[in-house]
Amino acid sequence: MTAWTLRAFDSLDSTNEEIRRQAETGAAEGLAVLAKQQTAGRGRRGRAWESPPGNLFLSLLLRPKASPAQAATLSFLTAIVLAEALELAAPQLGPAITCKWPNDVLVNGAKIAGILLESRTAPDGKLDWVTVGIGVNLAWHPADTPYAVTSLAAHGTSLSPQDFAPWLLARFGYWYGRWQAEGFAPVRAAWLKRAQGLGLPAVVRLPDRELHGVFVALDEGGALILEMPDGRRQTVTAGDVFPAG
Repeated sequence: MTAWTLRAFDSLDSTNEEIRRQAETGAAEGLAVLAKQQTAGRGRRGRAWESPPGNLFLSLLLRPKASPAQAATLSFLTAIVLAEALELAAPQLGPAITCKWPNDVLVNGAKIAGILLESRTAPDGKLDWVTVGIGVNLAWHPADTPYAVTSLAAHGTSLSPQDFAPWLLARFGYWYGRWQAEGFAPVRAAWLKRAQGLGLPAVVRLPDRELHGVFVALDEGGALILEMPDGRRQTVTAGDVFPAG
C-alpha cells in the first residue's frame, strides 16, 4: 500500500459496513471511508456507537498477508496511531493520552476514541480483508455513560474530521509499514509506553466472572498478563479492564 484513497460521505449506516461492501466487490487495500454521521454505528460486542456530526467516523480497508491472529494485533497499532494523531492535534495533552487494553484511547483516563476490527477469512483459512473502524470524539461526547468519556473540544481544541483524518492516515501508513516489515514487536513496545494502568491493580470483567490482579505485561500476541494475588500469571485474551478499587 503506497497511498490512501479517501471517500467522504454525508451519511452512512456505518463506515465499517461500507468498507465491507467495497471489500466484497474487490476494492483494493488503502480505501478509507469517512462519514459526517452514521445511522447505525457500532462498537465492540455490538454496542451502539453514538454518531453525531462533528466527530470522526472513519474505516480503512486492509488486505495484509497475515494470519487472523496476527491481524488482531492491528487494534494495538491503531491505538498508537490515534494517540500520536491526537498529540499532533493537541500537543498540550501529551502524557495525558494513554491506551487502554484492548482497544481504547483515553485522555486523563476518559475515553476519547474507540476501535473496531472486523475481518473475513477465505475458505482456505487465509485472511481476505480487515476493516479498521475508528471513532474519535472531536466535537462532542455522550453525557450518560457507565465510564468517563471526553472529547478534543472539551480540552480546548476545535478540529473537524476532515482536518484530523490526514494526520491519522499519515501515522497509520507509517505504523502499518513497520508492522508489515517488523511484526508486532515495535507496536507492542510503543503501546506499552502509553499503557493505561500498567503495573497497577486491575479488575478484568469476563462474561462469567471477574479476575483481580496486577496488569504486568502484554504478551507477544497482544493478550493482557495479569499477576494474581497468589503470584500466578493469568493470560486474558478478551474482557473489560477497570482500575481496582
